[in-house]
Amino acid sequence: MRLFRRSRAAPPVVRVEPVPPAPPIASPPKPPKGGGAGVRSFAAARPDRLASGFGLGQVSPREELRREVRGLVQHSRHAAQNFDFARSYEMLFRRHVIGPNGIRLQMDMRDADDKRLPKINRAVEWCWDRWGRMGRPTVCGGLSWWGVQCVVATALAREGAALVRLHRGRSRGKWWFQVEPLALDLLDLDLTQPLAGGAFIESGIEFDGNDRTLAYHLWSDPPDVGFRGGYRRRIRVPADQIVKVLVPEEIAQALGIPRSVTALRLMNMSEKYQESAMAAAHYGAAAMVFFEQENASGELSGSADVTVPIDEIEAGTMAALPPGVKVSNFAPTYPAAAIEPFMRSMNTTIASGLGVSAETLTADLSRATFSALKAGKSEEREEWRMLQRAVFEGLHGRVFAAWLPAAIMSGQLPLSLDLMEDLVDAAGWRPRGWESVNPKDDAMAAEIELRLGIKSRREIVADRGRDFDDVCAERAADEEAVREYGLTPEAPPPAFTAAPAAPVEAKPTDAEGDPPEGEPKEV
Repeated sequence: MRLFRRSRAAPPVVRVEPVPPAPPIASPPKPPKGGGAGVRSFAAARPDRLASGFGLGQVSPREELRREVRGLVQHSRHAAQNFDFARSYEMLFRRHVIGPNGIRLQMDMRDADDKRLPKINRAVEWCWDRWGRMGRPTVCGGLSWWGVQCVVATALAREGAALVRLHRGRSRGKWWFQVEPLALDLLDLDLTQPLAGGAFIESGIEFDGNDRTLAYHLWSDPPDVGFRGGYRRRIRVPADQIVKVLVPEEIAQALGIPRSVTALRLMNMSEKYQESAMAAAHYGAAAMVFFEQENASGELSGSADVTVPIDEIEAGTMAALPPGVKVSNFAPTYPAAAIEPFMRSMNTTIASGLGVSAETLTADLSRATFSALKAGKSEEREEWRMLQRAVFEGLHGRVFAAWLPAAIMSGQLPLSLDLMEDLVDAAGWRPRGWESVNPKDDAMAAEIELRLGIKSRREIVADRGRDFDDVCAERAADEEAVREYGLTPEAPPPAFTAAPAAPVEAKPTDAEGDPPEGEPKEV
């Protein structure tokens, strides 16, 4: 049934009146010079001639990092291979975040009555330590678990992120579990596209509609490795087989940011400046001598055989110059004394961008004072503790959760799979600690806090990077060894007490309370 009848009549003619031109838009009035309510705004949001370097485009940090991650990583790698400060920071990162013993596992399994289960705790820690020995935890067999931690720490400092692939199965050692550190070049950073159902791929990482990671798109070989033969192929690896470690700085951050991102340009310019200064110092130390002709003919006076008056100078050389030739010394004074404060200022700026003090980065303690060093070390160690947490939350916790069921099923860890969830929750991580800058004063402060009940022995021991249970076990073993060898146990050390203040000697005064005549009066 047709509801509307189509008309065959010609359409009516519609006359369009011309639209008058719009009046010109008047420019906004200039704000008065004296300020007032009409000029309230954020001046820092408008670039001008003096404060340039930023635009007004609305680009998210995630998009900026996706477009510029290659340049940042390549620049950071170049700095680590050629600049002393970049390499020094990577060594500091490994030294303070990982340390000589690595980040160690500390189990705290308890029963229903909240009592510790030391046998289970020691069994898990023992098995984890044996798995991490050299040659066992990695697919290539060339690293220990401590070595894997160092590699991850270097990648975090240099590239801002680290990738570790997890391998499970009977062919992966007697623990049925191994890991494989991956180079960032294996991630297909150029692959960015939308997918069905709201999913998408960004820089080789596949996400669902809620920004949850689904998979990683990797290359089978790095782009410049041709000796393996064949062609590179793209591999889609599920997210449960990849551990991505990064220091979170932005909301919904997909890729890592090199730690030296703000210091790279200054390190590059500083390196060039030092090279120029070294060249100038080399020329100045060479003590070069030039001969200048006084006549305008371009020929030396005298014999026609004379070409160069003196081409080599030896100790005790005495020679006469031909007529028309005089000596012009070349003795540059650069680098002058001004280079030291200038370089110190640049080094301080570079160190602040890396989150460390200039004394730590440059190893120059010539101008450092004790109070400044103590304050600077405290700030640095807080930053190192934050980085330690980022590492053991992103790497150790996830690797342990994947290693635990494989170790139980392989029979190396004689526990039930029913305890697996509780074991994962009971796992803690103990990073390295630091020796005190002032051991005596800090020990006295710790003793006072212990007596006042505001600090426990376990917390005091943890501040130094040790396990309280290990300390108690070592003390018990020492006492047992002393009794076994028939030695006399040592008496406990006396408590620290503050030295009494020296008595103040009373000065003689007259009847009015003033010093006697001839003695200076206090003002």
